[in-house]
Amino acid sequence: MKKTAKYSTACQVLTFPHSSQEQLYSELNRLGWYWQPDKKEWERDDTPAQLATKLIKIRVWAAKEIVEDAAELFLDNAQSNGLRLIEKSSPYPCRPPKQLESRIYLTFEDITNSNES
Repeated sequence: MKKTAKYSTACQVLTFPHSSQEQLYSELNRLGWYWQPDKKEWERDDTPAQLATKLIKIRVWAAKEIVEDAAELFLDNAQSNGLRLIEKSSPYPCRPPKQLESRIYLTFEDITNSNES
């Protein structure tokens, strides 16, 4: 495993048998610890959790000539699986050096579990 600052600090915060860095990071997150890259430290946050959103947001990123078709694939599949389209953006061209690519943002609402709170 790579001895990054994130990993070294994680090992100091939590002694936990792990076979990968992601396993250790997941356990820290489960316990309320979050990595602050600007400070290069793990911080504990005990803020009570809010209810999860019923929205599903997808960014479709592809070559500008196929991004619309790629977005349509997600649209058709999502709608046939109980998601309702709320918003579809126009294609946003990427900045150089990725100017031959574009992004489309899709926002869906999960209506299959709309009776749950």
